[in-house]
Amino acid sequence: MFKSKIKKIGQDVIKLESIALSKLSKSLDKNFVEAVELISKQNGKIIISGVGKSGNIAGKIAASFTSTGLPAIYLNPVDASHGDMGIIGKDDVLIILSNSGESQELSDLINFSKKKKIKIILITSTSNSLISKNSDINLILPNHKEADRLQIIPTTSTTMSLALGDALCCSVLSLRKFDKKSFSELHPGGKIGRKLKTLGEIMDIEIPVIQSNSTIIDAVLVMTEKKYGCVVVLDKIKKIKGIITDGDLRRSIAKINMKAKATKIMKSKPIVAKSNLLISSAIVLMNKHSITSLIIENQGKPIGIVNLKQCLEND
Repeated sequence: MFKSKIKKIGQDVIKLESIALSKLSKSLDKNFVEAVELISKQNGKIIISGVGKSGNIAGKIAASFTSTGLPAIYLNPVDASHGDMGIIGKDDVLIILSNSGESQELSDLINFSKKKKIKIILITSTSNSLISKNSDINLILPNHKEADRLQIIPTTSTTMSLALGDALCCSVLSLRKFDKKSFSELHPGGKIGRKLKTLGEIMDIEIPVIQSNSTIIDAVLVMTEKKYGCVVVLDKIKKIKGIITDGDLRRSIAKINMKAKATKIMKSKPIVAKSNLLISSAIVLMNKHSITSLIIENQGKPIGIVNLKQCLEND
């Protein structure tokens, strides 16, 4: 392929997406205004969810809201169906990204939210989908073509969804009169940032732990006793060897012997943090890795644990 043709393909993709963004800008209506007002008035968290590529975009939008002082998390709808619904509170707002509006993976999350009377904002391309009929506010993306040659890869649609998420975030920001001082307080770049709460101030030192020679049933018993949905596996010198989550148990339950060693289903490289990590940064870290509990360590040994709900309540 000639270099000029490669360049032309790239230019066409960007041009197609820029045209779509222009159409999106012109399409904003009273529903967008209602969504901004709803988010700005909420007293809880912003829960953002989506499947596949939409999930990736949802995670970025959640990070943007969090960095501007509004507690927001990305909630994987599959994890939500297997125990993570407890993250959702009565004062929260749910934002769903679904291009087709027919993603079956989102059904449990929507049903739970409607039962708890949680307001739902949907970003989608289809106005008469199953999810749109069950949402309180629908933000419809204008007609568009995906940018790949086959017009099937989520490209233009995800770009538009991300831009719409940015528009929501920035609009809410303006209503809240968020300024440079507010931003600096949430970003540890100077003396003000160092005054923010750290994980060491809120961590629980009663850590759910088992030894490396423990059985899977031992892990289940400890996990049940504690509230974090995981157990930390320690080696002979009490350093972190790995972690077992309730998700690991669910995925393995049909093919494991409960008397087998817990290390058989252990993840050997758990996500860990230092006690001086800012809570706002910990939320971003947990969102990035789709986890709800975080181990705090010192020289390889666990000294505490926090969950996402604790961090959001103290952020």
